[in-house]
Amino acid sequence: MELLFSIIIPVHNSEKYLSGSLKSALSQTYSKKKYEIIVVNDSSTDGSKKIINNFKKRFNNIKVINNQKNKRVSYSRNIGIKNAKGKYIIFLDSDDQLKNYSLTKIENLLLKKNYDLLLCLEFKSNKKKINSNKVKQLKNINSFIDYDNKRNFYNPNCWNMIIRRSFLLKKNIIFRKIDIFEDQVFCTEVLLNANNIKIIPGTFYNYIQRPFSLSRKTNILALNSCLNALVNFCNITNNFDLKKNKITFINNRIKFILNNINKYIASTSFAKIKKVSHEYKKLSKKINIKNKNFYDNLFSFQNMSNIKKKITLKVTSFNYNNYDKIFIFGFGVSGRTIFHILKDKKKKIDGFIDNDKNFNNSMYFKKKILSPQFLNFKIHNVLVIISQNEKNILEAMTKQLAKYGLSRKNIMIMDIS
Repeated sequence: MELLFSIIIPVHNSEKYLSGSLKSALSQTYSKKKYEIIVVNDSSTDGSKKIINNFKKRFNNIKVINNQKNKRVSYSRNIGIKNAKGKYIIFLDSDDQLKNYSLTKIENLLLKKNYDLLLCLEFKSNKKKINSNKVKQLKNINSFIDYDNKRNFYNPNCWNMIIRRSFLLKKNIIFRKIDIFEDQVFCTEVLLNANNIKIIPGTFYNYIQRPFSLSRKTNILALNSCLNALVNFCNITNNFDLKKNKITFINNRIKFILNNINKYIASTSFAKIKKVSHEYKKLSKKINIKNKNFYDNLFSFQNMSNIKKKITLKVTSFNYNNYDKIFIFGFGVSGRTIFHILKDKKKKIDGFIDNDKNFNNSMYFKKKILSPQFLNFKIHNVLVIISQNEKNILEAMTKQLAKYGLSRKNIMIMDIS
């Protein structure tokens, strides 16, 4: 029987969540003769390998690939694609889960047409509400791109795509050598090349945010990833004859990277900033970079050093000694950047506050992430730092803190964008 699906799961030190991820794929009410699970063990040093081997002994549809060295997620997914036999590729991260009945529902959609791509457009990490009725009216890639260019709601994640394997191979689409933001480039290339596409206002995937996932790195790894993502977007614009709407779509992906890059610069040491600047100079000689003057300035050591100094000064110029307890509200990139700056300057931070239940009571550099409701603001002389520049979100956060007893004078709003 021909395999319809290959589910690719890259694994690196995921022993805490891996069993749940594998069980979600194996407990589908769907014939195991019709799909395979390709587990790419990326040189895990915890108990992940033992878990993988135990599952493999019990289930014949599991294929295991062991990387001898830690090659990271892009390489691991590419190895999975190369060894896949299924007609369609599904990506599953080792700390996430497939929803029940997903494979049956996906197959029912695929019976209608030989799609290049099923694109799912609704999941809980979206900050902007998606109009399901409008999504159902999007019949092709151009209508989707035009809709997104107006709303800018799309958050590229490969695990919200079901992709025909022969399409990937024919178009030579792979994950580029990027550690973070690899989905930004991969998904963009898929969307620019896909012809037969089905857009779904829903998801087959349970995305679970983790405080120590690779995407939450706030250091040179993230800064290097910004550089490599931007270079790859330059390659895409050079290699495609693109219409205006697709250029706008790519520019929105670039803006996403640029909106975060200053925070990663601020979290990176001067010595490592210098390395990134040197790497940019090497890469810029190999490809044709549009807006080269802009990027030459952006990645110059002097400019990045000035950005780091400016943000560091903004964060550290406040007198934190007047408070018994200091918390950062929001575990996003801005909150983590502020934390690392204060940590490097030996300033005392007592922890994070975040509304995401997946973070509750997790530890980040020995600091606990708490829900606002678990803090008694009336007991302590508390300072809560909020780094947020969207007015509506900022108002909601301050109202929430007031609800739990925190005065406005104990809230510091810090914009480091």
